[in-house]
Amino acid sequence: MAEIIVIGSACGFPVPRHGHSSVLLSANDKLILVDAGEPCSRSMTEAGIRVDTIDAILLTHGHSDHTGGLPMLIQAMWILDRQKPLAIFLPNELSKPLQEWLSAVYLGAEFVPFELAFIPWEPKSVFDLNGLKVHPRETTHLESLVRKFGPERFKAYSLLVESPEFRILFSGDLGSPIDLEQQLAVSVDLLISELTHFAPKELWKFLGDKRVRKLLLTHLGLDLYGKEESLLEEARTALPAVELVLVAKDGLRLAV
Repeated sequence: MAEIIVIGSACGFPVPRHGHSSVLLSANDKLILVDAGEPCSRSMTEAGIRVDTIDAILLTHGHSDHTGGLPMLIQAMWILDRQKPLAIFLPNELSKPLQEWLSAVYLGAEFVPFELAFIPWEPKSVFDLNGLKVHPRETTHLESLVRKFGPERFKAYSLLVESPEFRILFSGDLGSPIDLEQQLAVSVDLLISELTHFAPKELWKFLGDKRVRKLLLTHLGLDLYGKEESLLEEARTALPAVELVLVAKDGLRLAV
């Protein structure tokens, strides 16, 4: 059985009582962190999770609300005397800048006693991660930056994680729910979807004919905080075939 633990659920602006984007997947006796928004290391510690037990980090894109907690996370692993290598999967454009950032704050490969392996998403359509298959698919979240600065950078990904027992889709940040069309060609046990960059009704309409067993809404737009109950009621009415709909709160645990 797999379990999802919400480490941070805020959007790209500080929200009281919410850390930034970070979700922990516990499956196959492994711990996989999807995004590392700050203060993920503190939040995991408060939840009783030793940060040095994380087996891999999956970064969906480079925005700071998804990567800002990475240095403190690695520092905490060092203090806890981690020795085993740490795999960090990420868009290739981030690999060199993040390594330079870590080195600048004395946390790069020349400082920490464990290997930091930066593995880009781009070369492959599927990765085998401790018996789990991870399928990255590019989204249009950063399309406005591509139009302004060119296509060489600005990659963002949704991540489908599957095993014989489950399929979980992490939306990352999207340009539109349509970005998930390919990933939702198969049924999923859980969709963890952001809800900042489009209206909720767009998501309900898109999901109307999709096979999603559970839906976890996170990374809400600022105008939706304080309206969680009405948002849930709207989602449950629009998506009667979805077995369970929840709004993410830091510390939430959900069996898949």
